[in-house]
Formats: sequence, C-alpha cells, structure tokens
Amino acid sequence: MKTKVVTILTLLIACVYVASATAAGGDEEVESLVFPASYKAMSVSNGGTISGMVKFDGAAPEMKKLEITKDAQVCGKTDKHDESIVLGEGNGLKNTIVYLMDISSGADFPSDAKYEMDQKGCQFDPHVRLLPVGKRLTMINPDRINHNVHIFSSVNAAFNKSQPGTRRKMNVKAVKKAEGPVNVKCDVHGWMQAWIAYIPHPYFAVTDENGKYTLENVPPGTYQLGYWQEACGSNKDAPVSVTVEAGGAVTQDFTLALK
Repeated sequence: MKTKVVTILTLLIACVYVASATAAGGDEEVESLVFPASYKAMSVSNGGTISGMVKFDGAAPEMKKLEITKDAQVCGKTDKHDESIVLGEGNGLKNTIVYLMDISSGADFPSDAKYEMDQKGCQFDPHVRLLPVGKRLTMINPDRINHNVHIFSSVNAAFNKSQPGTRRKMNVKAVKKAEGPVNVKCDVHGWMQAWIAYIPHPYFAVTDENGKYTLENVPPGTYQLGYWQEACGSNKDAPVSVTVEAGGAVTQDFTLALK
C-alpha cells in the first residue's frame, strides 16, 4: 500500500512539473511577470509619466530565417524570421514588456480599446500582446487558409481551436486571472509564435520598433519597475525602484543581454 501511495505521489509531481514546463508551449519554463495581489481601478488626477528605452547589449545577433513548410503560396510571399530579438535604431530592443510590479490602485483600462491579433501571411502580429483580464481577444485570419490558434496556459484554461480560411474573425474567451506571458502557436504552421500577457492593470507597455516605452497617468508614489523579454529574461528578482511625483516625468532605461 505504501509503495502504491508513493508511486501515485511521484506521478502527480511529474504531472505538475510537465504542466509547468510546457505551459508556454516549449521545453523550458518561461519567466513570468509579477502581478499585485489585488488592484482597484480609480480616478487618477495629476498623474505622472515613466518612459525610457530598452537597449540590447552587444552586437546584434543575426535574425534566423524561418523555414516555410506549408501553404507556401500564402505563407512564403515574404521571408519570415525569428522575432525573439528584433533591434531598431541605436540597438533599441522591440517587444520588451515594461511594467509596474506592485501598483495596487490607479487608472482603469480604456473602455473603447480593441484587442486583436492578426495572422496575415502566416505570422502573428503583434508578436507580444497585452490583454486585460476579462477582455476578449479577437483573432484575425485574412489568409483564406486554415490556421489553428493554440494559446497555452497553466493558470487559465488553454485555448486550442481551428480557424478556417472562411472565418476572418474568431473570439477567444476572456480569462479570469492574471498570467503570463503565455505562448501562442499555430498548430498548422509550426513556425508561427507569439506571446500574450493577461494583465490586471494598465501600467504595462511593450517597447516599439526602437525600444521605447511609456507608462502614462501613473499615481504619485514609489514603485517597482520590471521588464520581461523572451530571449533576455526578466528582472523580477531585482526590480528598479522609481518614484513618480504628481505631474512629473521619470526616465528609466534598461540594457539587456541574452540570458
């Protein structure tokens, strides 16, 4: 009996490990963001701004060209590259999430915002999508071929559904808990990959093509500022402290290297 119990426990532990390791859709665990225990939306008056630039440290790595193995007449019209490191002017690092880790109250999300992810040309756009908890994501398919949207998860329910070429728009059910970033893949076209972060407050930003970001309407206070980048990791164990004065502006840059 004792042997049987130990065996069951071993299997349960193994299952937990596999769920954790594969939640992002890969063989390695993905570093997660840090979310506050709770968040209250409220009116913010005379808020400040945090902005800056995320740069890549060192010589720019060559972007790997991806092999198009299916539906080449549509997917192969343009070259596709691995987007884990995309650099712009001055080695600015695109697709880095910069956010406040510990803010517990502040502004709400815009009520009229739309949250979409395109699959045109068999490539997800944007590569990193911020999605408020409780909001639906709309997947766009203008390719007139079959895609299969597979959103991995270990906290919320995973999503795995075919989107035929005849279905231009497909809504993804909203999630209830902050999580991520989680991996998004197309099971039909294996090179397609993106990330979604389910966020509980609006003080998150994704760096643009030149590595720049801005967090606006931040209530006065001192906060822990974090970043996440798929190839460079995160600073969740050593965040930067920033103090925002009423109506003030803070500049905070980051320089990241491959992990």
